[in-house]
Amino acid sequence: MDFNSFIKSLSEISERRLMYALIAVILFIDMTILVLSNGYSGGSYSVMHYQFARWAFVNPENLLNSWANPIYTLLAAPFALLGFKSLQLMNIMLGILSGYFAYRVAKELKMKTPLLALVICSFTPVFMMTFYGGTTEIMFAFLAILGTFLLIKDKFLAGAIVISLLPLIRLDGFILLPVYAIYFLRWRRAKYLPLLFSATVLYSLIGLMLGKNLFWLFDGVTLWSDSIFGHGSFSQFIVRSPGFFGIPNEIFFVTGLVAGLWLYLRERREYSQEFVLVFLPFVIYFLAHSFAWWQGMGNSQGLSRYMAAIVPFMAVMATRGLYLFAKMFFIIFRSEAVRIGALILGFASIIHIPFAIQNYPVSLSSTDWALSDAASYIKENGLSDKRIYFTNPTVFYYLNKNPKCSSCIEVKNTAELNSMQYGDLFIYDVALGAVNKINFDSLLTSAQFRLIQVFNPETPVYAFGKPYQVALLERTNPDTLTVSENHKIVSGANKTFITLVRYDFDTATPTDTATVSTSKINRSAYFRIPKRKKNYLVSTLKLDSIQPVQPIELKVSYRQFRKTSDENLRYFVEAISNGDSMYERVFEVNTPDTANPDEWHDISFTLILHNIEVTPELTIRTGFWNKRKGEFLIDDYRVEVRVK
Repeated sequence: MDFNSFIKSLSEISERRLMYALIAVILFIDMTILVLSNGYSGGSYSVMHYQFARWAFVNPENLLNSWANPIYTLLAAPFALLGFKSLQLMNIMLGILSGYFAYRVAKELKMKTPLLALVICSFTPVFMMTFYGGTTEIMFAFLAILGTFLLIKDKFLAGAIVISLLPLIRLDGFILLPVYAIYFLRWRRAKYLPLLFSATVLYSLIGLMLGKNLFWLFDGVTLWSDSIFGHGSFSQFIVRSPGFFGIPNEIFFVTGLVAGLWLYLRERREYSQEFVLVFLPFVIYFLAHSFAWWQGMGNSQGLSRYMAAIVPFMAVMATRGLYLFAKMFFIIFRSEAVRIGALILGFASIIHIPFAIQNYPVSLSSTDWALSDAASYIKENGLSDKRIYFTNPTVFYYLNKNPKCSSCIEVKNTAELNSMQYGDLFIYDVALGAVNKINFDSLLTSAQFRLIQVFNPETPVYAFGKPYQVALLERTNPDTLTVSENHKIVSGANKTFITLVRYDFDTATPTDTATVSTSKINRSAYFRIPKRKKNYLVSTLKLDSIQPVQPIELKVSYRQFRKTSDENLRYFVEAISNGDSMYERVFEVNTPDTANPDEWHDISFTLILHNIEVTPELTIRTGFWNKRKGEFLIDDYRVEVRVK
């Protein structure tokens, strides 16, 4: 059978059979990742949404919590009862259904090869990664594309009710209500407009009857105040979009977007459905979040996962773009085989991209490891039964405990700490502590709080300009020695390290001395990292004779002069056993905000290597990676491992 005959035989496969086959393959891939993953995406926000749903039947007030989004909590609660994996499974099913309805929308809009929408939606990087969290974007995406499908099918009543649920899954669903209102007016179905607000009105009244105020759904919303999370450029999401949509998808999307706009302007009546129900929801949502991040409104954090909520709309538009991409090859080569080949190439690039730019299976994030370690310490030391005050409820996920138990007290401001009694514990999270304006330094200098332990993330992470940490403190009787002991623990003075690598570049240098030099200004020798994409100061370490504490804790310190002030170095650590890589992390080393770019400054950070067994076969590799081609000078470089 020649290639053309093979292509013809493929075209004879029914679309329905191919759809079922694609769904089966997508489900198999997603389920395999789910089984192999020991972590989740979305960080602490995923766990907090999970906890609201997990304990909703124990604490019914969770079903009327504005932050948790009541419809999301209601629909997720039965899944969450079976655990976090079950909630992730719900997201996978909703994600695949989103792709299915994207396909149905593309088919109703008479696009060629509409099954591409299913594939594009399912394998868009930000969408696929969000499957494995507990945040609200996937459910929002499903109901948004379902609402669009129902309206295209002229099911205005059902469509209006489905769309009314969006603000109760994500509050920014209100952004899309005017868009859908335009469609009802355009198709002369104004009588259904009140139904767009039906779910909001219903839940507002339910809350009112249960003692809340009428506008309880907007509790905590500070739309026009400066965001505590800062703000950025209006073009931030556009600049970062290749990272969360994927470059192939973005090319096909832009092609489809331009083609769709041209068709709408040329034949407005025929393409008005697509314009209002696909193009406008995507663009309005995208621009609204860009504006919110630019102005620092609504506590926007400018997170990439926000865009997962509109991926099905992007997939529909990208379907036309991929078809046009393949058709271009047909026009050039006049060959159906070449056109199909181009489609297959585009198809393969779409499936490949999430695995190229994201790490699967999904592991715990750096900050979540700190919370996990804090929970492990509490369990191992028999502290679980004490009264625990907290800023971040995620720690109770690792304790398998209801964060609204009688001995669990959430702290939202410093004044609430006054109710702590002798022996009570306080778990302080730097990020949410800053959000609640609780000053960690003030706690350390208070003789009433004894610092028990500090838990660092796997790799350095900054929150509001400060290194992220989780601290476990105990309320105690005032003691003059408490403050000094607290500072010893924070500084690591109570830990013992052994030096593994030390280069001062005067008396001790690496094997490669070509980049070791001095200058008239700096008579002391230093190591120069030039503007080349390469690894530098690579060290191979053996730990079997050292007996480090578990988990392995490495401390890296050096002096740095950054000759290119807008660039940062990256650092890597890898654990290898019997030739197989067991662990690998690469991260950007942030320069302190207070550092003068024209001076040397000290940098120090710790690396926590979890679940790595120390054996004679284990090798640890560390070093710098100059990916971004900046130029740096390094001096007094040291790598140490904790042994006590």
